[in-house]
Amino acid sequence: DRLTGSYRIEEHSQTYNDYTRFSIAIRKSGIYDEVVIENFYNSGIAVRATVAYDKIYISRQIVNGYEIEGVGTYYGNEIEFSYRVRDTFSYGKPTDFCNATAWFD
Repeated sequence: DRLTGSYRIEEHSQTYNDYTRFSIAIRKSGIYDEVVIENFYNSGIAVRATVAYDKIYISRQIVNGYEIEGVGTYYGNEIEFSYRVRDTFSYGKPTDFCNATAWFD
């Protein structure tokens, strides 16, 4: 419950040295310790993550052609994410390594 809601997020791509701002939403998935992060990577996709104490674990998954995995740490009204995204449809495109901060909106 403490994680669910809307967040403003600032993402930094280490691969492209680029900053992006967008919104995400976190909701319960219906499974005990699992949440769904909507609009992950500002791509309109929803990824599943497991919550354990103040950690959010995004296990390796492929959603709509994006291979994703990472981790987040929850501090009060803020989440620090570190993750990697690979576009499986774009041959030769590098894996995008990102850090992001999300603030409860």
